[in-house]
Amino acid sequence: MHMTRRLPPSIRKGLPRFAPWLWSGRALAFFLFFLTALIVLSYGGALFEFFSYLQDEREIQTLSREARLLERIDIGIGRVRLAHDAYLVSGQTSYLGTYTTGIETLFQNLRQLKRVRRRSGDSGIARILRSATTGVDPALLSQARDLERRGLMETRTHFLREDLTAPLLPVQQSLARVRIHLRTEGVNRRRSARGHLLGTSTLFGLSFLLFSTFLGVTAGRITRDIASVSQLVSSLYHDAHHDPLTGLPNRASILETLDRLVLSPHKEGETLTLLYIDLDGFKAVNDRLGHDKGDLALVAVSRRFKRAIPEGDILARLGGDEFLLLIPFGQESDIPGKVASRLIGTLSDPIDLEGETAVLGASIGIAFFPADGNTSEILLRNADEAMYRAKEAGGNGFRFAGVPEPSTSSEL
Repeated sequence: MHMTRRLPPSIRKGLPRFAPWLWSGRALAFFLFFLTALIVLSYGGALFEFFSYLQDEREIQTLSREARLLERIDIGIGRVRLAHDAYLVSGQTSYLGTYTTGIETLFQNLRQLKRVRRRSGDSGIARILRSATTGVDPALLSQARDLERRGLMETRTHFLREDLTAPLLPVQQSLARVRIHLRTEGVNRRRSARGHLLGTSTLFGLSFLLFSTFLGVTAGRITRDIASVSQLVSSLYHDAHHDPLTGLPNRASILETLDRLVLSPHKEGETLTLLYIDLDGFKAVNDRLGHDKGDLALVAVSRRFKRAIPEGDILARLGGDEFLLLIPFGQESDIPGKVASRLIGTLSDPIDLEGETAVLGASIGIAFFPADGNTSEILLRNADEAMYRAKEAGGNGFRFAGVPEPSTSSEL
């Protein structure tokens, strides 16, 4: 239900009604153009936010890899220094092997860190890392391997004379600061990624809402136009098949119905009845009171006839003061005579014509299908001929087609 329908009538009456599908063509075109522009902008902004989100996610992954490598480097430096000090204290060659292995692992992690930095570009973090790792002398690995080959005492003497791990301490401290910076940058990037993801969702939702509005307005206008065209077609069809004065089916409509019924299958013994009706005294009313009063008389007669006929019978105006009543297939042969008598009886009372009165009668010719004709043209001609015989007999009565002398007459 529309929200404004829940408001009191006094408030609802003052609210503007937003119904763009009812606007004129230019206003509607401008509104749809405006909607289209908003859809394109919101959709483009949503794509931009989405790609920014993907970029943030890639940088977050790079920062995570760098942080893990720095952590391994920090652990590796700690192991190298620990192995160095343990070897000096104990003199066991196993610590010397651990020292050399730690140096090798340290350089492997540094090489991997350089590859990650190359993929991440020349960022501020990459410059900080490059500056921090310059303290790691590339000759350190070759020295460690050389000392391991020389033997126990010479290596220990060398270690006592020169502390090869001393340059690693400031590197470890620098990398610790870089790790803190990476964590901070990672938090900022995740916040930025969430913001871009929220922007993506919002703009995509706005784009969908605008597109739905566009479709709704367009569909509303199309539906309205289709309804207007359908109403126009229905009106044209009604006007083409109905008499504009009385609202009854016109000549074309009743003849079309008659043709369809004549050609339709029916049971043996059933008959289709046609009553051709011509008003008596109508010309005098037209001449005496004018055509306007004559039209009122025709409307009044059609109303009386419609009240007198059974449901399912079809009453039409052929033109002028002539009417046609079509009784569908049935087996009771006395029904048409009773209906004709009722129709004549409806005209027994004078007709009020807005201050004037008119007394009319009806001459009716009755024809049966297929007895009085196997086509609609023959049937209509025979009914018309029977009607003229009723009129020549004094009018206000009915005659059956195919019967030269009156078989039933009603003089009112």
